Amino acid sequence: MVKKLNTHSEGRLFSLDSTPEIYRREWASFATKDFPENKHAKSGDKVRIVQTDTEDKRPVEDIVWTHECYPEVFKKAGPELVRTYKPLGKENERYEWVNEARIAPWIICVLREEEKNLLTQKIAEVISAQPQIP
Repeated sequence: MVKKLNTHSEGRLFSLDSTPEIYRREWASFATKDFPENKHAKSGDKVRIVQTDTEDKRPVEDIVWTHECYPEVFKKAGPELVRTYKPLGKENERYEWVNEARIAPWIICVLREEEKNLLTQKIAEVISAQPQIP
């Protein structure tokens, strides 16, 4: 997911995505135990996951991206990668975390815009050129 949040001349773009780890472990609201093939998935491979906190328990298909893919895509699109976050849950929160307090299921990339209004278009073009689910 890519979303433009700031329109000033030196804006920031935030990219929130799942990490490859989300498809290889169990989580408070996601399950992957029925998909052992996920453990060997490489960047561009199809993976499956089930969201456990909804009524619809059908598997969702996604394409996994490794951590190395993000800087490569951003470099092609032009923005400067300012910072990367992999937030963790806290043990003292009211949630019963499974792996979230030890392993980050999400990655947040903060990017600095090179040229106003062109960055989002460039990233969308680079992402659309990536492998798609048939």
